[in-house]
Amino acid sequence: MIIELEKDTEVPEGFLSLMQQAADAAVEVEGIGRRCAVHILLCDDDTIAEYNRTYRQLDRSTDVLSFPLINYPSGRTAGTCDRRLAEAYDDEYDACMLGDLIISVPHALAQAEAYGHSPEREFAFLTVHGLCHLMGYDHIEEADRVRMRRREEEILGRIGLESRD
Repeated sequence: MIIELEKDTEVPEGFLSLMQQAADAAVEVEGIGRRCAVHILLCDDDTIAEYNRTYRQLDRSTDVLSFPLINYPSGRTAGTCDRRLAEAYDDEYDACMLGDLIISVPHALAQAEAYGHSPEREFAFLTVHGLCHLMGYDHIEEADRVRMRRREEEILGRIGLESRD
């Protein structure tokens, strides 16, 4: 997967490599046969809070925000919607553009400590979680949450990372 990365805060290089591995695994596990791209902004809490206020009307920071460019039919995900992926083809990337992710670096670091695992693992998880949203998964309803969580665990397992639960 092509990651167009934008950073407005410092992030150790090892995090970026693991995020790339997670993104590649997400496309593979989902069974997407096309080249895909995603834009990821790594930022501070103030920046993500502003996006959260603007787009979700929530006046607080958060860990990750996802802005999908593809609207999948109900119950379907990227792995079963090749035509929709083809329609999202972007000449600039020579790939289908799935959308944008925004990840708060301080939020991710705090969560890693709170959950008792490495910061690298948290960045990989947030990348996977956000990509699952970009591929059509959601967690509003319990059945959907379980389905999304299974997919996240499968992707993380592919790169040798255990579940955070």
